[in-house]
Amino acid sequence: MTSPAVSNVVDLSAVRLRRGMEPAHLGRVVRDRRRHLRTESRDRLFAQIVAAPERPALVGITIAGIADNVSVGGLQFTTDREIPTGSSVDLWVDVHSRPGKFFLTGEVRWTRETEDGAWYIGVQLSQGPATDAEEWERYHLRLQVP
Repeated sequence: MTSPAVSNVVDLSAVRLRRGMEPAHLGRVVRDRRRHLRTESRDRLFAQIVAAPERPALVGITIAGIADNVSVGGLQFTTDREIPTGSSVDLWVDVHSRPGKFFLTGEVRWTRETEDGAWYIGVQLSQGPATDAEEWERYHLRLQVP
């Protein structure tokens, strides 16, 4: 007898409800001490864990999330699972204002659990030969032009 297939995609509908998803913040540019300006977002994304030195059993798992803010060099997203700091991830970001998805890669630089059990994940993006990093940069630089 065969066992049913186990999915490695996590459903985020509960996180969306907890986060409120207020559209009033979409597209607002945030200025702070970071190297790149951030734009608030509510775009869907998927993160596949490519390497996780602290928890190798996570490699290959794909987690759904919602981008909270994005920039040329990184992004913060919310999900209902932790991805350990130092993990390498491949990201597919579905920007609502354009067709298709951006394929990006990066390193998890920080994580923070919320009071309601969701996780904020901060990813520093990196250039890759098969990624959309250059197109991502051009897209976000256009958003910052007043």
